[in-house]
Amino acid sequence: MKIIVLTLNSIIFILAITLLTVSFLTASAQTAITVSTDKTSYADGDTINISGKVADQLHVPISVIIMDSSHNPAYITQTSPGTDGTYSAQAVAGGSTWKSAGVYEIDVTYGGPDKTAKTTFEFTLGSTPVQNHTNSTIPAIPEFGPLSVSIFAISITIIVTFAKMRPTFKI
Repeated sequence: MKIIVLTLNSIIFILAITLLTVSFLTASAQTAITVSTDKTSYADGDTINISGKVADQLHVPISVIIMDSSHNPAYITQTSPGTDGTYSAQAVAGGSTWKSAGVYEIDVTYGGPDKTAKTTFEFTLGSTPVQNHTNSTIPAIPEFGPLSVSIFAISITIIVTFAKMRPTFKI
């Protein structure tokens, strides 16, 4: 029967690396942005009220892009979050860049590609349709962009450290 004996230093090292990795992942998950609209459908000439919230103040503007169903930009603007993390913007539906009726998508980006959120709405030509509910807020799902380098470095450090420590095996 083989018994693997880990020294106290090995156990402490493993726990420390685990806690550091979890804290990095938690910090990354808190950099979300949300976006929503006041209605689910707009007609030519309607005002679209866009709002949301950011988790952290990065002191950079929020990019807001409205795209048609073919992913052609119909409206582009920037706004900044308030001290409470909320932001808002307005757009008027219609005009030369709004070429067809259909589902339009609002993409917001705050500080990088890992801090984005999206929502959709229906754009119709003609009179305003009747509204009875609002869009739901869709939170961003953070990606590990810059964090992946830290995780990779920690992983390599663990491998090298254990290779040098040569764990003790007793029979």
